[in-house]
Amino acid sequence: MIRNRDILILFIVAFISTGIALSFRNDTHVVTTQSIQLLTGNSSLHFDAIRTITLQKKGELLKFELFDNEWWQVLPFQLRMDSPSMFALIRAVQGVRLLGELSETTKLSVVGLGREASTISLSDGSETITIRLGRKTLGGRAYAQIGESLPVVVDQSLHRRVLDVNHTLWRDVHLFPDFAIDGIRIERVVNEDRLLLVRTSGRWEMLEPVSARVDQEFLLEWVGRIAAARVNTFVIDEPHDLALFGLHEPVAIFTVSNRNGTSHQLFVGGRVTAGSQDRYVMFAERPVVCKVKWEILSTLFPSAEIFVDATGSAVSRFDIKQVTVRMGGNEKIFVRDLERWVDANGVQADNEAIEALLTWILTTRPPSVSIGQYPIQDEIATIVVSGYDLMPLDTVRIALQEDGLWILENGDNVLRIHPEEAGEVLEPFAK
Repeated sequence: MIRNRDILILFIVAFISTGIALSFRNDTHVVTTQSIQLLTGNSSLHFDAIRTITLQKKGELLKFELFDNEWWQVLPFQLRMDSPSMFALIRAVQGVRLLGELSETTKLSVVGLGREASTISLSDGSETITIRLGRKTLGGRAYAQIGESLPVVVDQSLHRRVLDVNHTLWRDVHLFPDFAIDGIRIERVVNEDRLLLVRTSGRWEMLEPVSARVDQEFLLEWVGRIAAARVNTFVIDEPHDLALFGLHEPVAIFTVSNRNGTSHQLFVGGRVTAGSQDRYVMFAERPVVCKVKWEILSTLFPSAEIFVDATGSAVSRFDIKQVTVRMGGNEKIFVRDLERWVDANGVQADNEAIEALLTWILTTRPPSVSIGQYPIQDEIATIVVSGYDLMPLDTVRIALQEDGLWILENGDNVLRIHPEEAGEVLEPFAK
């Protein structure tokens, strides 16, 4: 029985070897090269200076160009590419090995080099080469042709990269790749809820839904997450019916702008499946539908309150010369005198009480923050801090709710809600 198995294995090996040999006879005559040669070995093309790549594949024309050391697809529409993938494509062209030549009598259609053959062209600005990619054959070999020269036998490395790999895998998967450096504006709309953040002189501020200070450290961390957000899958190019993806009426719009005046508007559509929160998305200027995981997409849409600077005032303690406390119909003025505080008559004041009050309104962060109308009817006190020119720097209003919680607000309709015990710092000024 073992002997019969050995005979069967020998027969199969002989059959495969015969097939490989016959594949190169097939009405063509192959002359095998005796040493390692490259397909582009005789080209004067400068591969380290390639500026344009054109790919004709399955009736589709794709054109890529290098701008400022970044690769972009320019046809059939503009799209940022993954530059390492494009450089790998160039290296694949440069490294194709020449294994043999075909005779002049070879019919191009027989080896897949007819009119329907896929082509790839590379240009360095002065020199261009075009490679036709024929059919693949046994033994890891394939047919190719440079320009109008004789067809040749090459290894399959370039065929695999160009013909077998989906070119969408060469695309940059980052949604907003340069935003961490160049971003100056973020606008987000969910239903009719709008958030607008802008960066001026290196600092971010909120303009909508209210004009308010933002937590710079948290905002910069969020900007980093925006720049790191990635596409999960490219679904379809140039869709005919956006309703299939819920993109005809987006549920949310996320827009960013950079310092060059360029804006990118992301539409968020329907859920990918009924049991998933992952969403279809598409950029306004790019006719490509993508899938984005909900874990990534949700980072773009936190509540507006989370960005707000939770402290009662942005004034620095060291810039304050005078503090005015208005409470219970009375007004008390305290002036800094070196390391101590004195009242309007120059009498020593309660330093600890004043410093505790400043700590509360300048640095203490409350457990919760909300955006809403300040309850003027519940106001208990106002604190005015002035600079060394005695001009007001900021005014903090303080209200006490029926539930005992304290609200600090400085004119931005951001309610910084403190616990009941926080109001103890006001007791020395109520006397």
